[in-house]
Order: sequence, then C-alpha cells, then structure tokens
Amino acid sequence: MASFRSLYRDAEGTLGPAEWARASALPVGIAVAMTALAYLVSPGPRDLATQPFVSASIVAVHAYLMIYGFALILLAVMQYFVSAKRFRDLGRAPGLAGLAPLALLLAGAAAWFQPRSEGAMPEWAVWPFYLVALGVIVWNVIELGFVNADRSKP
Repeated sequence: MASFRSLYRDAEGTLGPAEWARASALPVGIAVAMTALAYLVSPGPRDLATQPFVSASIVAVHAYLMIYGFALILLAVMQYFVSAKRFRDLGRAPGLAGLAPLALLLAGAAAWFQPRSEGAMPEWAVWPFYLVALGVIVWNVIELGFVNADRSKP
C-alpha cells in the first residue's frame, strides 16, 4: 500500500477504483464518526436564568467543536488528494476532486446558518444544498469507485 504522505498529501500519481475506495475509507470514516459525535454533544438553546454562563462541560463541548471544524478541513484535504489521483487516472481534471468536499462543506454551512439566520434563510433553503451535495457524492462514488480508466488513449 502507498505511504500516508503519497496518498493524502500529494496530488501526483494515479489510483484504481479499489485503491481509491480503500484510501477514502480513512478520511470518510473519521469524518462520519466525528460528525456523529458532534451531533450528540452539540449544545441546544440554554436558559441562562437557570444554567451557568460558563461551565466545564460547555467549555469541553465547544473545544471539541473547534477541533471538529479543523479536523473536517484536514479530512477534506486528504480526500481531495485521493480523489485527484483517481480523476487523473481517468484522464479527467484533478481539480474535479474539490467538488465533493466543497459541496459537503457548503451544505454543512447552510445547515449551521439556517437556524441562526433569524428567518433570513427559510428552512426549505437548506435542501438545495443537501441535494447538490448528495448528487456530487453519488457522482463521485460511481465515477471514482466503479469506472475503469481507458488505458488505450494516449
């Protein structure tokens, strides 16, 4: 198996469909696990009349959410490099690898912003972001995980 550096920190080279799937499992698995934990610990509305403004649990939750945000960016970069290699193998522009992380980060930003928008962004306005992200993910999985490169082309 390729080294960590060549897989996740370098866009040069190529990967086949099975190698792409195996290499994608690490960043995607960590992102899914961290996202599930973020949903579990995310603070809801608080009543400051009955709850303290600052407590150890509040600080711990917000520290985790900061680490989570930073980790998501690093995991998106890792996935970009893996997908860029696969797009190169297919003879496509490696820059296409940035579409999936971008779509997911925009969908996450829309989901975060909507409840804080005080009505400026209606609830339904998040769904187009979700649908675009889902479409890009499905296209990436089909294209990168199942399509074989045509080696006969120069």
